[in-house]
Amino acid sequence: MSGLVGEEVWVTLAVGLAVAIPGIMSAIGVHIVGVAAAAVVAEDPKKWTKLFVLEVIPGTQGFYGFIAAMLLMIGSGLLGGALKPGVIGLAALAAMVPAILQGITAYYQGRVCTAGVSAFAKRPEAFTPSIVYAVMVETYAILGFLATFLLMMGLGLF
Repeated sequence: MSGLVGEEVWVTLAVGLAVAIPGIMSAIGVHIVGVAAAAVVAEDPKKWTKLFVLEVIPGTQGFYGFIAAMLLMIGSGLLGGALKPGVIGLAALAAMVPAILQGITAYYQGRVCTAGVSAFAKRPEAFTPSIVYAVMVETYAILGFLATFLLMMGLGLF
């Protein structure tokens, strides 16, 4: 046990934060883009499919957090109802920090995608560059997920 707190509490906290923080931030990012996209679609309904692509992109961070959380649940044995022997909960929580914090990028990606919505509304040829700009933010979310994955491997949790 880590002090007075059982190891499963730390693992559960890590799982909860990995789902909640990126999920909330993804919802905010998707919201920001969705509001802008809805305004453009009101003027030109034919643009909705491309705008949907821009609107979905900030939601990926929520998936990264969810996948990291599920990997931790499986790797630690928590999904089976009991932790595997030797699982150190505080170390598991520390390993999840990059996956938790990568969720913050969803807000900034939402802002980039909202600018892309505005650019596309004015000039349809701005769609592809707008996707590239959004993917640049995505890079850092992916790095956060990968860091967590590698930490989990190093701890023997996956």
